[in-house]
Amino acid sequence: MELIKDTIDLSDYFEEKADEHRVLPASDWTSDVIDFFHKPDLTPKVRLPWRKTHSDFYFRPGEVSLWAGINGHGKSQLTGQVVHSLCQNANRVALASLEMRPVSTMARMSRQAFGGEMPTKQYLEKFGKWTNGKLWIYDHVGSSNPRTILAVIRYAVDKFDVHHFVVDNLMKVIAGEDDYNAQKDFVNGLCTVAKDTGCHIHLILHIKKLKDEASIPNKFDIKGSGAVTDLVDNVFIVWRNKAKEAAMRMGEAFQPDDPDCLLILDKQRNGEAEGRYRLYFDPASMQYLENRNDLPTHNKAELGISIDEVTF
Repeated sequence: MELIKDTIDLSDYFEEKADEHRVLPASDWTSDVIDFFHKPDLTPKVRLPWRKTHSDFYFRPGEVSLWAGINGHGKSQLTGQVVHSLCQNANRVALASLEMRPVSTMARMSRQAFGGEMPTKQYLEKFGKWTNGKLWIYDHVGSSNPRTILAVIRYAVDKFDVHHFVVDNLMKVIAGEDDYNAQKDFVNGLCTVAKDTGCHIHLILHIKKLKDEASIPNKFDIKGSGAVTDLVDNVFIVWRNKAKEAAMRMGEAFQPDDPDCLLILDKQRNGEAEGRYRLYFDPASMQYLENRNDLPTHNKAELGISIDEVTF
């Protein structure tokens, strides 16, 4: 696995590229508009891991997606599964996990790829090699600042041709929860970098405190400036069904088909659908499954490992 080191020279990436503002006749886009309606789009769609979302959403180049949730509701864990799925589908991904050491990030993703709690040494070695050319990690834990993160994204796109960049999370870049102008400026900067480079940028952030964790949040509950959700292209909410978990622990009655998690698509600027998707959590693999009786998937055949060779 390749790392984007904290000591890289970012001096060439701190400033946006100068570009003159041009005012042109609207008819200059006529050919593009004709293609929009009448030319078949043969570009492969980059989708989420769950089939039930495929008709509603796909990742478009040059957009910014928010992933929000109450603290402890699994938004980073779920986006880790999304990152693994992106890598499986020939996307190049970079990740700035400012709250978690790279070894912890990779350990969790290895379990998700393996489909079980204890990957073998053989599997971990092959999985590490498999990530080469697919996954990069910015080797920094702790607070950062908007200028550095924007520069790191530009660097990753320029040097490694990454298609997706994940920033986890906003509070590690903008320290003040009520510093709304700084939040707005940073997210506006992410949108600019996304459009300049074609990279799809993912930003993880928190939901503000609700009356209780059983309340299902929406985009208006996202912590910080309302401009954040206005600026981005897509908003996902991750909600964990803690009431079901508590009932299971206490041996109380619960509805088995109730989801362990809701993935809520609460905004999609360039798409026509929004929706809620029920997911089921497998603790051993840390995977979110599409249906209650599904088994975890295993990234083994593509690593050249026979399932018979692996001890679960």
